[in-house]
Amino acid sequence: MDRKDGNPPGPGSEAEAERDRARVLESVLDESTDPIFNILEDGTYRYVNRAFSTHFDREPEDVIGRRIYDIFPPEEAEKRMAVVKRSFATAETIVFEVRVPMAREVDRFFLTSVKPLLDAVGRVTSVVCISKDITERKRVEQEREQLIQDLQGALAKVRTLSGLLPICANCKNIRDDQGYWIQIEAYIRDHSAAEFTHGICPECREHFPEST
Repeated sequence: MDRKDGNPPGPGSEAEAERDRARVLESVLDESTDPIFNILEDGTYRYVNRAFSTHFDREPEDVIGRRIYDIFPPEEAEKRMAVVKRSFATAETIVFEVRVPMAREVDRFFLTSVKPLLDAVGRVTSVVCISKDITERKRVEQEREQLIQDLQGALAKVRTLSGLLPICANCKNIRDDQGYWIQIEAYIRDHSAAEFTHGICPECREHFPEST
């Protein structure tokens, strides 16, 4: 297509326009606070944005060209490679949770989406990954789970009394589940969190004047 001035575009104009678009896109991606990266089938990082590389105290160019095994410990690298291989094999988008060891702070948790990129014939050429930091959400979840465990532990220690209890009309002893007669204080103590202290009520004090 001719330009408005009537002259055909110069031989380098399309290439220059493409380079400009690439620079703009890279600038936008680097401004994102979410780690964004592109990985080949063998686990090589073809692109990472600054939010990804700074988690490892590196510049993007220090990561691009390296493999997952160069960045993460073996066990963590295997987990990530398994997801990459699965995405290449199925051409499906996969969402998974990962724990990332940090260079200068406590480990962080991310929810990562792995989306395959396809060529003209439908083959997966690479995968694009976008991670969301869910560290704070994980902290809240862990605190909630710990609270639930603490409450369950407390409830397990508190046993309540329910149903009918056979009690002697004379001595007030209680018959337990095994058929033994035991003092009511002992029964309640063993089946609840209650503890007993002893005293004399006003009516009984009349029969025990020495207790006054």
